Amino acid sequence: MIHREDRFGEARTLHHLHPSEDGWLTLSPKSPALGRIPGLMPGSVGGDRVRVQLLAIGLIVVTGLSATLPAHVVAQQPYILGPSDVVEVVVFGNAEVSRTVIVRPDGMISLPLIGEVLAAGLTPDLLRQRLTAAFAAFIREPRVAVIVREFRRIRVSVLGQVTRPGVYDLPQGAAILDALAAAGGLSPDAGLGQSRLIRGQAPPQSIELDQLLLQGELSFNLALESGDVLIVPDDATARIYVLGQVLRPGVLPVRGALTALQALTLAGGPTTRALLNKTQIIRRSGPASPIAAISLTTVVVARQSGISVQVLPVDLAKVILEGDVARDLPLRRGDILYVPENPFALENIALLLGIAGNAALILRH
Repeated sequence: MIHREDRFGEARTLHHLHPSEDGWLTLSPKSPALGRIPGLMPGSVGGDRVRVQLLAIGLIVVTGLSATLPAHVVAQQPYILGPSDVVEVVVFGNAEVSRTVIVRPDGMISLPLIGEVLAAGLTPDLLRQRLTAAFAAFIREPRVAVIVREFRRIRVSVLGQVTRPGVYDLPQGAAILDALAAAGGLSPDAGLGQSRLIRGQAPPQSIELDQLLLQGELSFNLALESGDVLIVPDDATARIYVLGQVLRPGVLPVRGALTALQALTLAGGPTTRALLNKTQIIRRSGPASPIAAISLTTVVVARQSGISVQVLPVDLAKVILEGDVARDLPLRRGDILYVPENPFALENIALLLGIAGNAALILRH
């Protein structure tokens, strides 16, 4: 029906719509004044009856549905039962056969009357259907419910440069970031290069932690499976090298901030031949094209192709004797701290005098 309010606010029925067998609608006027109604096609019967076709019926239906249907939601995959899942099987009206069972490593569960049933690889609903069919041989019209009380956890090993290496039980759906969080995060010596995810006999997968942690590239946050091994390598640059006239030259790990004087102290301090005011920090910086060689007394440091080298002078003599800490430069990972030899050290002078005396003695003879 088509209604219209009159000037007194009362609703009046103007027309009735009657469906016909040929897909048209017949408009019967309630009043003599038919008026013009947009979208209506006049019929052939004297104007008293008008047949109209709803050309926009598809648009109307689609518009109505789009206003009522929810937005597109990606359906979540049903849960698949597996070993270590805790499942409660309830048979209504038969409490004596209802049980809470654990899915065994072989994927089976054991229940009264029906014995062993394969549960691994099934959804809870599919297991319910099979249990209903199995109990039907003993119980008339059984009603069975399957409830997952505890979801199984996956066991993952996290090794290498993490705070707490070890084996961790993680919930289903855990990923790389969850394993790192369970292990307490990365250690100071952890490298952000290629970590490795080992899964069974498959080749190890490379995980770029720098892109995952620093750039938020979640494609590297792979889902984990039980038995996976995550290995975080150490940072090859997380160390410095102390060379020259120190008591214990060698490699020092970098843990937090470290200055040249601190590195000298960790290396045992200077020898009596150390030329502290000529100490140098050799640092690899950005790429460069020429190849340079830097001579440091008896040590020659050559820059590799494509890597430029900076030589930063550090006057450790003033740092130690005058307390000028502004000259104590901070070190970076991969730096080389070189303490040259003093050619005028007392030991060297005594050695030179001894050599000169022996030469004079030989010349006399």
